[in-house]
Amino acid sequence: MNKKVSTTKREKYIDKLSTQLKKWDRELEAFEEENEKRLSELKQDLAKRLNNLKTKRSKLDQKMDQLEEVGETTYQSIRKDAEKLWKDLKNGFSSLRKEMKK
Repeated sequence: MNKKVSTTKREKYIDKLSTQLKKWDRELEAFEEENEKRLSELKQDLAKRLNNLKTKRSKLDQKMDQLEEVGETTYQSIRKDAEKLWKDLKNGFSSLRKEMKK
């Protein structure tokens, strides 16, 4: 009889562990799915931000070309645009650097 009780306790213990392991397996799978989703969203966000920086960089390059070609009166107007683009680009790079360090 003692052997039967021992076997039953052992079986219950094994069932308990097995049930918990299955639960953890489901949780791990859910974590992996959530991680993939977040990585995909992060990748899309970073790609969008990089494209935005490239566009601003290109526009600033065009403004620099214009600055070299225009007269003094037009220079001030274009300079203001260039300074705004410069500031936006600088802030964009700074923000992206911080994000990449996370």
